[in-house]
Amino acid sequence: MDKVYEELDEAKTEIEKLKAELRAKTDSLENLKRSLNAQVNQTQEAKLKSEKLDQELLQKADEIDEAKTLYEDLKVKWKERESIIKRLSAANDKLRVDCDGKIKRLGDEKRGLVLALEEANDKAENQEQQICQYRKEIESLKSCLAVSKNKCLETRKNLKSSKEPSERDDMFQKLEEEKVKLEDQLKWKKEQFKHLEEAYEKLKGQFKSSKKEWEMEKSTLLDEMSSLQIKLDSQIRISEDLQHQLQTCHQALAHVESQKKRLEVEVSDFRLQLENAGCDYPDARFQLDCLNSNRDKDVADLRYSLKTKEAYIKEAKYIIEKLEQENQELRMSLKELQEAQIQEAGASYSQSKLRTKLRNLERTHKECASTLTAREIEWNSMIEQSTRDLNGCRSELEAKITAVEELQMELEKSHCQSIDMSLVNEEMSVMLLVLKEGIYEAQLKLANEKNEVDLINKENEEKIFQLMKQLEMKDDALIGVQKGFNEEHEKATCLMREVVESYDGSNNELQHSMQNEIYRYKKMLEESTVRHRILEEKMLQMECDSKEHLIQTREALDIAIIELDDIICERNEMEFELQIWKSIAERLNNDLEESHLTRKELETSLLAQVVVSESLKQEKNKVVEELQKEVVLLEQESFRREFESVVIAKGVMETTYDALLQKLKMEKRDLLEDASKLSLERENMLAFVQGLGDRIYEFSNADTQLRDMLRSMEQIDVMKLKRDDSFFVKENMVVQVSPTSIKKVEAISDVRSPFKELNS
Repeated sequence: MDKVYEELDEAKTEIEKLKAELRAKTDSLENLKRSLNAQVNQTQEAKLKSEKLDQELLQKADEIDEAKTLYEDLKVKWKERESIIKRLSAANDKLRVDCDGKIKRLGDEKRGLVLALEEANDKAENQEQQICQYRKEIESLKSCLAVSKNKCLETRKNLKSSKEPSERDDMFQKLEEEKVKLEDQLKWKKEQFKHLEEAYEKLKGQFKSSKKEWEMEKSTLLDEMSSLQIKLDSQIRISEDLQHQLQTCHQALAHVESQKKRLEVEVSDFRLQLENAGCDYPDARFQLDCLNSNRDKDVADLRYSLKTKEAYIKEAKYIIEKLEQENQELRMSLKELQEAQIQEAGASYSQSKLRTKLRNLERTHKECASTLTAREIEWNSMIEQSTRDLNGCRSELEAKITAVEELQMELEKSHCQSIDMSLVNEEMSVMLLVLKEGIYEAQLKLANEKNEVDLINKENEEKIFQLMKQLEMKDDALIGVQKGFNEEHEKATCLMREVVESYDGSNNELQHSMQNEIYRYKKMLEESTVRHRILEEKMLQMECDSKEHLIQTREALDIAIIELDDIICERNEMEFELQIWKSIAERLNNDLEESHLTRKELETSLLAQVVVSESLKQEKNKVVEELQKEVVLLEQESFRREFESVVIAKGVMETTYDALLQKLKMEKRDLLEDASKLSLERENMLAFVQGLGDRIYEFSNADTQLRDMLRSMEQIDVMKLKRDDSFFVKENMVVQVSPTSIKKVEAISDVRSPFKELNS
């Protein structure tokens, strides 16, 4: 029994050792859990950082998309401006062709006007020469009239001195006849003069009506010019509004460019952050690799520890099963001992203690099994969670690597697009320079044409003014000639009256001489009338010529006015077109300046991006080389660590196996010792039982002897006999039980004990 207690104590100590090992292992597991939680926190922080970076990258991607949309809008506007420039160039070519045709027509018209003016000048010179001749003839006629006046005075004197009334009567009659003839001629001339006056008044009325029409046309032209001026003002206002809109557009473009610059600055900052992250990334990656390697090591260690614990648990289960079998055997033996050792009071107490201890051991074994299963489940769940988290981290890292590669591809695409934009901007700058040159040439041509048209207009105005002056001079000359003719006619009538009066008061003696003079005067009058007719015919011709010339000049003036109006309209149109061209040129200049500024900014940004990309490429190459080196080193280190871990695991396994073998050997020795002790105890028990049998046999012999003695001792008191009887009954019961117990013990001894099996 002492040996059993010792074995139970040893089992308790082993169980306590196992509990201590379990506690140590639970502590190590808790430490591992803490480390895993720290790693999980680090991975979560890395996840949060990566999510923040992803959000920032998404924001930047959205901003880049907005910048792309703005860039596409600018491209569309640029294409629209290109189409407008093409249309303007086509319109400019058309205007050049039209201007060339108009200039040719104006040159032809100018030549025709110059020829017409030369012809009019020739006609005016001829008319001036004729007027000079007429003036000379009038002066000669005036001198002749003065001579005739003198002769008339002489004739009067002669008539006064004459005394012949008959001759005077004859002369008077002749003079009366001549007077009648002259009156008839004067009437005819008066009628002709009236007809001429009527024609002149008609011409004056026509001239006034034409002047009124010209004034009406002038007023209509002025109204049209005012309406055109109003239209010009409205279009100027529209152009000012358009300029204001353009300014707002330019301001919006400047705001967009400022936003673009700000975005570029932010993109550069984020690139720097990405570069810094790229610089920090290998460290983080190295840390992650280290953490992964540590995790793999920890997982391997945990798996190894779990395997070892499973082995220990299996061994413990095997030992527990053995102990349970032994406990069952001990229980059976204890029951037998209880039946065999009823008299011993200490045996019952030890049995109760053993039962309580065994129950406690069973409970502890059950609790250990349940705790071990729970711990195994927790460890498996923790391992699965850690593997899931690590797989998620790996997938996130791969996604980030793909996102970084996509960003690099987008950067390369943006570089290509910026290069294309720079080429397009250069082409547009060249086209705009060509357009500027064309516009400058067109402006020069238009200025030259304007100057030529102004000179032509001035020359035409001067010629028209000169023609008008010439016409006024001719009208004044005609009026003066008519006045002179009327004065001469009045003078002639006065002379005739004086001659008649002189004839009435003259003498008859002077009639003959007067007749001669009168005849001569008649001839002179006839000559003067002929000359007057010739002059009248010439005057009529001159009037007709002047009328024709006036009509021609009017037609020329109308044509010149129409041409002037056309030229003014064309000039206004050209000025309006020039203003449009100037506004377009200003817009194009502004756009060119903006495009130059944007091109410069793009060039600077492209250069900066190229420099940054080159630096990034260099750094990337360096990082790639370093990563490759680190990967090689990590592979070598991982291989070395795996090899070392394998070697260490093998060593640990060997040490554990050696320790287990030693433990098993020790346990085997202990078990052998226990078995030998139990065999000795069994032999002792058998010897004790045999001794008990011998004693029982002796007791039976003594009993028979005592029975004989009882039979002989019938005289003893009943009480003593009862006591003796009870004592003998007890002894008989003991004697009766002992053979069954002996048989059971023999049966138990015949059954193979597990210790014998183990020892065998």
